[in-house]
Amino acid sequence: MSADQETSSRAYPSDRLVDWLGRVFQSRGLDPQSAATAAGTLVRTNARGIETHGLTRVLVYVQKLGSGEVNAMAAPRLDKRHGLLHYYADGALGQSAGMAAVDAATASVRTRAAVTMIVHEVGHLAALGMFVLRAAEQGMIALLAQSTPPVMGLIGSRGAAIGNNPLAFASPVPDGPPLVFDIAASGVARGNVVMAARAGRPIPEGWAIDEEGRPTTDAEAALRGAMLPMAGHKGIGLAMMVECLAGSLSGAKPAAMTGAKAGSAPSRVGAFLTVINPELALGREAYLDSVRGWIGHYKTVSGADGRYPGERAAQLEAERRRSGIPLPPETVSDLARTGEICSVPFDVEPIR
Repeated sequence: MSADQETSSRAYPSDRLVDWLGRVFQSRGLDPQSAATAAGTLVRTNARGIETHGLTRVLVYVQKLGSGEVNAMAAPRLDKRHGLLHYYADGALGQSAGMAAVDAATASVRTRAAVTMIVHEVGHLAALGMFVLRAAEQGMIALLAQSTPPVMGLIGSRGAAIGNNPLAFASPVPDGPPLVFDIAASGVARGNVVMAARAGRPIPEGWAIDEEGRPTTDAEAALRGAMLPMAGHKGIGLAMMVECLAGSLSGAKPAAMTGAKAGSAPSRVGAFLTVINPELALGREAYLDSVRGWIGHYKTVSGADGRYPGERAAQLEAERRRSGIPLPPETVSDLARTGEICSVPFDVEPIR
């Protein structure tokens, strides 16, 4: 969140946001448990400082539930074939189905060292780190990737060539919060450009290209063009790896065949999940002793400000649970509109 956004934002109590959003999702046909899971996931995303992938997505999800593009009445099922777990999400909302898939994989890995799961036809998962965090908080190691419609291309590309195909990794850490590493293959998440466009702000150089393939700092032009990959060809390589694992292995149709649009919070896409139980793979204490050693060295060498991925987010979450979650006016406006659409007025009062 930018300094300007921080100044104009007001803080809202997280528990009230979860309650309101749960009622919104139930009004769209989700069962109470799925609605509560999705609401808690999105609010926690904001609590951990990931504003681009939390409550700012609610209006789009509600619209897709209303149109049927996301299946409110989904009946997910779990299958196992040739040593692979398959979770068929039936087009369900990603925040509820994704957590259910992680829970199923985590339950399975309690009696074996590792499991791999292909997730089929699942909705937009948004912040993948939230899902692997759930596994790490139960003592497991997890890797998750999801394919997306094309949003990214190299300089010179006439439009988006491939998804930014995010991936996330998490591990338990002794004497500290889990390590959580969550990236897209683009230099920055496209959500940052969307928020800049809504606020009328330019974007930094190196983020995106316009529809003619030229570098741009105009957020609107960037949305018509494509995001630039991180580290050039390396980002393209990561995106193609995820496309193989999460897209092709799940049988997901290429975006050109489905009509999916860039940045549209895609539904019925694929994901790839691996969960490892360190207790059965090596021995829990042996694993944690190793993690303690290299993280300790890393932080010592890095100095007083040295942190590992996930540490700052955990600190921010604890703070925001106490003092409230800051929401910029644009997000509050979207939540109010969502409440009108669903006949569930946005009645959460700010703390300050």
